[in-house]
Amino acid sequence: MRLKTLPEALELAADKNTGGFSFLGKGGQSHHQPFRDLLNDAQQVAGSLRQLGLRSGDVVGISVPAPGSFLTAFLGASYAGFIPTPLCPPPHAGNATQYIQASTPMINASGAKGVVTTSAHGSIFESIRSASSSLSLVAAVETLTGAPLTTPHPTTLDTPAFVQFTSGSASTPKGVVLTHRNLAANIEAIVGPAGLAIEDDDIGVSWLPLFHDLGLIGMALATLYRGIRTHFIPPSLFLKRPVEWLRAISQYQGTVSFAPSFAYDLCVRRISDEETADLNLSSWRVAGCGAEPIQASALEAFAAKFARVGFRDGSLMSCYGMAEHTLAVTFSPLGKAPSVDTVRSDALTERCRAVPCSRHNPKATAIVNCGRAFPGHTLQVVDSQSRPLADRQVGEIVLTGPSVMNGYLIGDGVRRETIRDGRFHTGDLGYLVDGELRVCGRLKDTIIVNGRNYFPQDIEWAVAELSGIRKGRVVAFGTTGPDERDRVVVVVGAGKSSSRDILATRIRRQILETLGISVDDVVLVANNEIPRTTSGKLQRNQVRAAYEAAESDSPVEWSVEKRRTLVPTTQQEGIG
Repeated sequence: MRLKTLPEALELAADKNTGGFSFLGKGGQSHHQPFRDLLNDAQQVAGSLRQLGLRSGDVVGISVPAPGSFLTAFLGASYAGFIPTPLCPPPHAGNATQYIQASTPMINASGAKGVVTTSAHGSIFESIRSASSSLSLVAAVETLTGAPLTTPHPTTLDTPAFVQFTSGSASTPKGVVLTHRNLAANIEAIVGPAGLAIEDDDIGVSWLPLFHDLGLIGMALATLYRGIRTHFIPPSLFLKRPVEWLRAISQYQGTVSFAPSFAYDLCVRRISDEETADLNLSSWRVAGCGAEPIQASALEAFAAKFARVGFRDGSLMSCYGMAEHTLAVTFSPLGKAPSVDTVRSDALTERCRAVPCSRHNPKATAIVNCGRAFPGHTLQVVDSQSRPLADRQVGEIVLTGPSVMNGYLIGDGVRRETIRDGRFHTGDLGYLVDGELRVCGRLKDTIIVNGRNYFPQDIEWAVAELSGIRKGRVVAFGTTGPDERDRVVVVVGAGKSSSRDILATRIRRQILETLGISVDDVVLVANNEIPRTTSGKLQRNQVRAAYEAAESDSPVEWSVEKRRTLVPTTQQEGIG
């Protein structure tokens, strides 16, 4: 199949005219936008932006909350020959100053010349413009109603399609430059027979925000390229009432829907048996899970709870992906429940060859199979000398293929240090079994104590099993104390518990008994003080930096005021 640029895909979808997007609005009303109408709207935006003086190849930020308007602006910018970059929109209620402080470096890193937003948010981006080294134009999407551009600006597969920022879970967000070839190749892999095997009668359902790659590429652009129909519900509606996601799948007979692991756990915890009475999930053939470490227990509990309303565990599909590989890297086999390796940590210790790892966990660790690389792509697990490892040996995951980015955009330059000899070194740890990948954690997140390495996910998951602590509200990391001794720190969102000392003791005991690790410091904060990225991932580096900045001689005895300033709110509001 010939790869297509984004404007070509939009025009072909409009000509086919069999699919489109539907958006659930206020009062439960749904608005359907056929691809022909989407093309017309995008052409109008394209013409309007051209008239405002932007030049071909300029980066244009897209910060529009409504999914229909976002897609119109995003595709219009591409049609006009600009390079769109999705931006998290300002929060409905929050500190505008902090949003500006967090967003300005992203604008500068991308070199954005313009931003398309809404009239309500125009003043915020005008403030960013005054502090930006590149931004010269702020336009409200409602005002882009000029003469349409009826012919797309000439482009090739090897020109940049858009810039997407990494989630920032492991570092400061970086602008990933993706070409039209990257985008088309990854989408072809996603929808093709080695991926989701999408057919004309498939129907997507999504609540994922479109400024994040899983929602934008996985659920929207893949729909566009394949020419099917997808229904979008507001992320806020899912977070408020998770059952609405499942009701949409039931109502529209959705066949494909993706979400991070926490979403499946949220459905188990927050949806009552009474709310499931009118659900029918028998149409749901691909329930994808990715964008964060996958908890096997969450998927198993979801399958068990909703089996009574037609959900099949064979619909579950575990995924591994990253922005630097456009989106998807691997999918677990279609139509089978993801297999799980139940591995003792001492066995993982013996397997690790990339770094001197040690997992003292006397209990078993559940590691989910994420499947194999797509056709035309390769995946290896290598040691610290970049030498391929044998099956069941833990090392760094390295990728090659047409989905791998051109590089990171930092201002006007492209940084390529993670791409060596055409191979992208992910910084993620994993191992292979007959070509299928198991992901263990991140090399950069590895906690080093007394010369031995530990995975933070083990600590976080062990603590999350304690009653009274929400999953996804625990951050573990290593740091060096004033005495230059390696230390282990755990920050926990503990709600309004009145027995904080008792809870801290329980946390220490749980980690010691489960993992054999003695924790140096337990910091209890409010649930909303644990920062997550826009995709719901924990921001360990941000927590570590805030902890180190606020550290005193007796960090355990921090005052309430210091605890409250541990993690400042930013524009990267979590969705979990």
